Amino acid sequence: MKARGFTLIEMAMVILIIGIIAAVSIPLYDNYIRKTKVTEAWEELTHIAALQEQILNDYRSYDTSGARLQAYGANFNGKYFIIQMAAGITWRAEAYVCFGGSSGCTTSSYDIGFTIDNNGVKKTKDTAGNLKDGWNY
Repeated sequence: MKARGFTLIEMAMVILIIGIIAAVSIPLYDNYIRKTKVTEAWEELTHIAALQEQILNDYRSYDTSGARLQAYGANFNGKYFIIQMAAGITWRAEAYVCFGGSSGCTTSSYDIGFTIDNNGVKKTKDTAGNLKDGWNY
């Protein structure tokens, strides 16, 4: 009768294959999760821009404080982002995305930021505060 089982070489090959699959798939999955979090912030900024146009139609002026926006259903605190209204122009909404969650997310400590203004201009803000045209991630 012949003994049954796996040889050490066969076991090593299986472990090697599993390691290669994990090495390829884990970074891809992490990137997918990050893009999902960024997309959530983009969607809310786009929603705020649409609400601003509704507020303009209803009140003949934009909401620069965010109070009317919240009454219209804007979400300034998502699970992975915070949004604030910036002063200085007619209106600008800024989203700060923190991949670890929004509980410790601030305007000075974030992973990536995005802005949209009353003209529909979209910009991406890196952690140093530099703005680039468009929403890129």
